[in-house]
Amino acid sequence: MAAIPVKHYLWTGLDFLIDGDGAPVFIEANRASHMLGEYMHFLGNERPFELVAKVMNRQAGPPCLLWRRDDPLPDADEDAVFIGRHLSKYLREPPLIADVEDNQQPREELVARDGRRVRPGSIFRWWYGLPWTFERSGITVINPNCVWVTARDKLNCSQTVTGARSFRVPASFAVENAAEVRRLLNEHAHVFRNGYVLKPRVGWGGHGVQVADRNDEPRDFNGPRLLSERIDSRRIDGQFWEARVFVMAGVYLGGLCHSSRSPLTNYWQGGTAGPLDAGISSLLEPAALEAVQLLDVAAEKIHSLPEPPDSRLTTVDYEGIGMKLK
Repeated sequence: MAAIPVKHYLWTGLDFLIDGDGAPVFIEANRASHMLGEYMHFLGNERPFELVAKVMNRQAGPPCLLWRRDDPLPDADEDAVFIGRHLSKYLREPPLIADVEDNQQPREELVARDGRRVRPGSIFRWWYGLPWTFERSGITVINPNCVWVTARDKLNCSQTVTGARSFRVPASFAVENAAEVRRLLNEHAHVFRNGYVLKPRVGWGGHGVQVADRNDEPRDFNGPRLLSERIDSRRIDGQFWEARVFVMAGVYLGGLCHSSRSPLTNYWQGGTAGPLDAGISSLLEPAALEAVQLLDVAAEKIHSLPEPPDSRLTTVDYEGIGMKLK
């Protein structure tokens, strides 16, 4: 398929499963997708970086990379510096490095690591905090706040893409405690006939996720969680799996398979990365592109508000594993 027009969701990782009827099932979208090291290993190219660099190169000012002051050297494992190292190969000029710690005040200029103040044409922002003023002043921000507000709350994100033509979204409910989970499991027994998934509405890496059989007792918790139907993703070999696919600057690039003997297949929970089956990758292409279009439209609505929303979804807890909802 040809590239789709995208304004905000330019650096995209999407998680999908395939249900028993062979239909793609949207699991979640990522605010600042990673796993690019595995992508390069299994797919053998640097297209994600090349495509996003082309977007950054079209902007009038210099490209900038946002790092933390204590980020490791560029030969470290995948992080902001790893991505910056590969992205820089395709930028028209060497990027300026700016530290997060020096750039938390609302303004339109970045303070570079060398002390210069510069209005950038583009900023590659990892999962680090960045004021709204940059993207709202016309600077191209990769992984902008309007995308974070759209994607980070897993319930709101799922509702944004519900009704898509090329994939479906698991039936889901907002819950605040285990008692609500038990009630909903009983009231919607048909939805949860294959089990359920209980996870934080805002989080990453599979932390705090429970993948359970129908009669398993939900873990105790307090605070916003998402209760969803369970999609049985077991393969012929008995392993559970999920797909992470990438759409960069509107171009579908295929992706990876994460598999495990455990139903919790997230890479950070012990899932093993591997190449995604070509047939499944082709099946997921229209689904991924449609999801990106829907999420980009939602991000544009947020970007176009007279004032940016006062949302905790744009802030970062550097010590924890996720953010509390406002």
